[in-house]
Amino acid sequence: MSEEGFEVEARLEGAGDAHGAWLITAIAVTTAALAVCAALSSLLAGRAAHHSLAELNGAAIAQNLASDQWNFYQAKGIKRHVFEVERDVLRLNSTPGAAAQVTAYEKEIKRYALDQDEIAKEAKARERERDEAKVVAQRFDERYQRLSLAVAFFQIGIVVCSVAAIVRRPFLWYVGLIGGAAGVLFLGFEVFFRTAGGRAG
Repeated sequence: MSEEGFEVEARLEGAGDAHGAWLITAIAVTTAALAVCAALSSLLAGRAAHHSLAELNGAAIAQNLASDQWNFYQAKGIKRHVFEVERDVLRLNSTPGAAAQVTAYEKEIKRYALDQDEIAKEAKARERERDEAKVVAQRFDERYQRLSLAVAFFQIGIVVCSVAAIVRRPFLWYVGLIGGAAGVLFLGFEVFFRTAGGRAG
């Protein structure tokens, strides 16, 4: 082969190396950016899962408190019913002391009725707390699901970009960028929209 042939081949190899070096650099930067985004998404997903579980625990505690209050309400109702029966029996009795005893039972019946009203209010308040906690837990769970999708897309982008670096195919790098872009959409929605317009995690 002539010297001119060697010179042309050397130029072609140099051009190929320059293109390959540019591609490797671009893939490396892309992979690093995707890894950072994946780590951030994973952190936020973990926080969302933690908050969801905490709210569910709060809902369970509120449910237990409400159940205790309703049991207390029933106990007061039984006592009230006993006094009502005793009062009705005494009303049928015409003894001199019966009227005074009926009045005493009436006071007890009213007291238990007031107690039941207060207990019912407390029980309903605990039930509202339970329902609100469940709603918040659901929101955090939905946020966790979206952030998990972001992590998955970032990981797909990282894997595809890694393969692109090995085989040096720009097309695969573009596919990795598309996967990363999908992850950015999910992450951006949670970081910007949810933080600005909803309860932040």
